Amino acid sequence: MMKYRYETMFPHQLREVLSSKPIVYLPISPIEWHGEHLIFGTDAFRARKVLELVWDELGGVLFPTLFIGTDGTKIKDGEKLWGMEMFAEEKIPGSVFVQKDNLYNLLNDVLFFLEKTGFKMAVVCSGHMAKEQIEVIERLENEYSSRVMKVLGWHWGKVKYPEGLVSANPMHAGIEESSEMMSIDLGYVDLDRIGSNTVDVKVGLTREALKNVNEKLGEKRLNYEAQCLIKEIKSLMNL
Repeated sequence: MMKYRYETMFPHQLREVLSSKPIVYLPISPIEWHGEHLIFGTDAFRARKVLELVWDELGGVLFPTLFIGTDGTKIKDGEKLWGMEMFAEEKIPGSVFVQKDNLYNLLNDVLFFLEKTGFKMAVVCSGHMAKEQIEVIERLENEYSSRVMKVLGWHWGKVKYPEGLVSANPMHAGIEESSEMMSIDLGYVDLDRIGSNTVDVKVGLTREALKNVNEKLGEKRLNYEAQCLIKEIKSLMNL
């Protein structure tokens, strides 16, 4: 099976993979606050893990993770609040977003060059579920539908998880995301810090709410999502 990381691939390997499995996988999500207990790269690492699982099975080229994304905003007391700041109604240091149009332009430029290179499908996976982020990806998916290279936009919102793989109250940085990150790397989660900051409690990130976080749940969720994506790719590419 031909599978390469774009940044470590030689030109002759690119030619080989384009002739046999012209698929490129592009993980994209912003640096974003996920409570005291999770790292800022949570969404991006999650997207990359899903694509790595698909890449391991189907082959193709894995593009370097783009730590970039957008979110909703609102003005309070003359200051613009982004993402989870809107729900907490206060500033939360750490997140890095771009304007929606900037995300579209950047991603569109990247996809243009991937199509120019010769790929026939680009799978764009976001671990960040903000409405504005998904709108950009779906817009590009539609715009590329009649072009030589097709774009498949992907996110966990497309997955219908079976009973047992989703909690009664899914939330940002909650049981699902925390369990997934734990399965990726135990060092990305610090359960002792759950609810240790007032803003965490304010948005519902308490020890009681996250008491069922576990590595096995995260592993099962990521594997299930990857298999759903594999089926979608096989269907679209007649594999």
